[in-house]
Amino acid sequence: MLTSEQLISRSVKLISLPDVYVRLKSVMNTPNSSMSDIAMVIAHDPALTARLLKLVNSPFYGFAANIDTVTHAINLLGTEQVEELVFATTIVNSLTGFSNDTMNMYDFWFKSVYCAVTARLLAFTCDDMDTERPFVTGLLHDIGHLIMYCEIPDECRPAIVTAEEKQLDLYIAERDVLGFDYAQVGSDLLSSWGLPASLIEIIGCQNEPVRADKYQMETAILHIAIAITKAALAEMPVSPDTLMVDPICWDITGLSVNEMPEIKSEVDDQASLGMDILFPRLSSTTH
Repeated sequence: MLTSEQLISRSVKLISLPDVYVRLKSVMNTPNSSMSDIAMVIAHDPALTARLLKLVNSPFYGFAANIDTVTHAINLLGTEQVEELVFATTIVNSLTGFSNDTMNMYDFWFKSVYCAVTARLLAFTCDDMDTERPFVTGLLHDIGHLIMYCEIPDECRPAIVTAEEKQLDLYIAERDVLGFDYAQVGSDLLSSWGLPASLIEIIGCQNEPVRADKYQMETAILHIAIAITKAALAEMPVSPDTLMVDPICWDITGLSVNEMPEIKSEVDDQASLGMDILFPRLSSTTH
């Protein structure tokens, strides 16, 4: 039986980190590199620059003044936050060309954007929380399924059927059928790219937030965001009866299930905008 590590080693030959992100990481790891050095790397990619500036000037951030340069964006958000946004926007753009019979790519990325926006709003509701990392992990939380459904679609279908027939969470059915689940694949992929330990842990523990070690808060936020996303896309009301959240997440975040309908309402207003910013080609060809 194929392992998650073997699947990743096969997949990374097809999916490599975008050059601009590799250059950015190299500059950031160089001693005495300046903010202007980082901005210059991003500015050499006009499409990336446009997406980044469009994102930070969107209602997601609500900055009073217009942000017209990458340097200004870095000043406001910080280098680490911009790095994470650059990674997310470049990697998802490079993955939009994938297609297969198991998933609709517009639906896949809309779900990811919806989850990202939800995670960001949840983090904003929590005091003193960085909102960029939750946005990035929300956007990438299901990347393991993208790999699995493109590389081993026939092997994955029995897990989907098992989950439906036995009313199991899909990750549990995947472990039973495949020996691993999509969260592990996503985490292993990020690890193979040498990405920050924070992203690796949050993605890997998304279904079982109690397993998180250093990043419990961000993992709990992602877990709640996924539950809201599932309910919303199934057109179910967000309530204590429908929201399938590990109770530990309410304790960790200090959030209340009663706050979630208002969060969902805000996400409903913002998700399509996020889709248009991050995936203009998908949005224009599908809608």
